Amino acid sequence: MQFFADQQCKLIDFLASKLSLSKNKVKSIIDKKKVFVNDKIVWIASYTLKPNDKIFVLPENDQNKTFEIIFEDQNFIIVNKGCNLVVNESFDSLENKVRKMYGNDVMALHRIDKDTTGVVVFAKNMQVFEKMKKQWDKVEKTYYCISIGEANFWFKEIDYPVFNKTALSTVVLVSKNNGLSLFKVRTFTGRKHQIRIHLSKMGYPILGDYVYGRKINNIKVPRQMLHAYKIEFNFEGKKIFAVAQLPDDMKKIIKKYGL
Repeated sequence: MQFFADQQCKLIDFLASKLSLSKNKVKSIIDKKKVFVNDKIVWIASYTLKPNDKIFVLPENDQNKTFEIIFEDQNFIIVNKGCNLVVNESFDSLENKVRKMYGNDVMALHRIDKDTTGVVVFAKNMQVFEKMKKQWDKVEKTYYCISIGEANFWFKEIDYPVFNKTALSTVVLVSKNNGLSLFKVRTFTGRKHQIRIHLSKMGYPILGDYVYGRKINNIKVPRQMLHAYKIEFNFEGKKIFAVAQLPDDMKKIIKKYGL
């Protein structure tokens, strides 16, 4: 929801009036960092608004907790996608869920796998979508994954084709222990299953990936341990940046195995 201030006033008073909510409820929304003033998060309820300030309030999360909105401005919606959810091309897709909140003009700019969690970017209209698609190769995407095997390197660049197309990734070892490795991965091309194929080719398949990897009898996980952590790009002179914190299932593996 977007508003514009018409006079100087306190943020909490302005939102209580516009949203028809109690000040306690409004403070709770502000404390959860769901309020943006001029595209910057404001978490101080007594913040003083000036005339023409733009105020965004992130809507409540999807009732099924399948995704969380982590950024919004006039052009983009960025969400943290849960597992077991396809991005589009399905009636019950993430795209359709976001459209129920924002209208049918919203379009996903990219995809991640059904069981990969993390950042997904949506354009609010076709004009923004077409502009961003032309510069998508300049977008910086960072992932975390847990792989089978303790890596014997700290940094590697992988230039290996995926489905006969050029694919480039860099892999940084964050930690290793108990037969597992935690990697930070950046992709410079957006091929389907790129990270999963690259890590498998290196000999460190992603834990829980039974297509390109293998099972470990003593470690059972419900999905591949791959998470789209961060995205950065520039659009019309403005830097867009969003981070999706690691999901609980990956945190539990990291803690349990000392990664």
